[in-house]
Amino acid sequence: MKNLISILLLLSITISAVAQTYNGPESVEYDPTGNRYLISNKNNGQILARDASGNLSIFASGISPNPYGLEMAWGNLYACCGGKIYGYNMSGTQIFNLNLGATFLNGITHDNNGNLYATDFSAKKIYRINFTNSTYNVFVPSSLLPASPNGIIWDEGQNRLVFVSWGGSVAIKAVSLADSSVSTLATTTLSSCDGIAEDGAGNFYVSNWGASSVVKFNNDFSSQSTVMTGLFSPADIYYNIYTDTLAVPNSSTSGNNVVFQSFALATSITVCNDVPLALLTDSISWGADDGFVAGTDSMIRVVFKNTSNYGFAYPLMKYVFLDPLPIGMSIETSSQQFQVITSAWNPGVEVPAKCYFVVNNPIPPNYLLHFLMRATNLSPANVDSCMFSDTFVVNLNPQTVSVFNIKESDFSIYPNPVINELTINNFLFDEPVIVISDLFGRRLKTEILNSTRQTLSMKDFTSGIYFISLLDKAGNNILNKKIIKE
Repeated sequence: MKNLISILLLLSITISAVAQTYNGPESVEYDPTGNRYLISNKNNGQILARDASGNLSIFASGISPNPYGLEMAWGNLYACCGGKIYGYNMSGTQIFNLNLGATFLNGITHDNNGNLYATDFSAKKIYRINFTNSTYNVFVPSSLLPASPNGIIWDEGQNRLVFVSWGGSVAIKAVSLADSSVSTLATTTLSSCDGIAEDGAGNFYVSNWGASSVVKFNNDFSSQSTVMTGLFSPADIYYNIYTDTLAVPNSSTSGNNVVFQSFALATSITVCNDVPLALLTDSISWGADDGFVAGTDSMIRVVFKNTSNYGFAYPLMKYVFLDPLPIGMSIETSSQQFQVITSAWNPGVEVPAKCYFVVNNPIPPNYLLHFLMRATNLSPANVDSCMFSDTFVVNLNPQTVSVFNIKESDFSIYPNPVINELTINNFLFDEPVIVISDLFGRRLKTEILNSTRQTLSMKDFTSGIYFISLLDKAGNNILNKKIIKE
């Protein structure tokens, strides 16, 4: 009987240790490499991980002060904890700890120049934290913030911070990164605003406790609509541009969960692959110099061909990036919106779509940037707006290491297409790493090649297109191949 009691007790402890539940979910972020959501579980001093099947596990625990706002940046997760900022790698190990001496850090975001920005709810301040040297300063003082700042996001297209505040009939405001000046973007009747998120088209979403709702604003804040109601203290929301899904943590005990609302296009919407346009994949290039806009120094250039029988007047194209930019690289303001690619696009004519950048720091070797392409203003075709269903990729700093001179007998991957087993012959590199990624750039499998011939199982992969990346011991990308799983 004692043995039975001991076994039952052990089972009870094991089950309680494995089964995780929400206890004051506050903030949500998405980890594309692990295809999981990370959620601050503030009342338990935890950060939870939610996998694609909805299962919860502990990402990090024993966090004190309790975690509030979360932000994925530079491959790590950063958390607002009281007056401190903690950082964690994707294994959940703490790698960063900086005490700002703040009162109550709540919302957090980052730019592409190595800076985090955090709102101090109680002291009515916004801090700037330099990730590279662990320094910080008060970026916006309390004298410019009459209401407590809460959710905050970096608006990359306008190179500004956009934040919401607590209180009645609060305004949505912006902070210039050039001089810390604060301006009003929209006056609202919303009260007790908590979180703010932005979708891939530049629309904003604001959660507010007053109406227990999420309100959507278009990109210039000229119109708004309520998109979610019946929530329970909706906190720091997150928009997943990979799946067009809004994640909303209901932080009160009445809700105590995270709800997911899809805003993906209906399946009946035509994608660009189904209309007479062609994106020439061999034309994708980085750093082309056929005319930069003022103040920029680099561009991505993609050529499109009008394969229809129509002539389009002022067609528009837009890049949607799925990966974070390297530190020190920013997108020119107008390139974040739909841009006219030509005034008159006649049948059979090829025209380029360009996206302009400013690069202030060296780009890491073989940095891959995945993106989608959207088109609009295609009248008189039977579709006005569409999106190419394929994900495209460009190498921002190719380091080929004589890849194009590699003999098939020295390094090869086959068969392609593959059904179950992928074979890799490697007589050229010393224990390289093979990474299999999907079209969204999410790493699905990683394996070290420790023999001259090695097989990788693809049995658990669904049919589709995948990328095989070869990395050296230093983590540098040597080459990439596209494979098809049947």
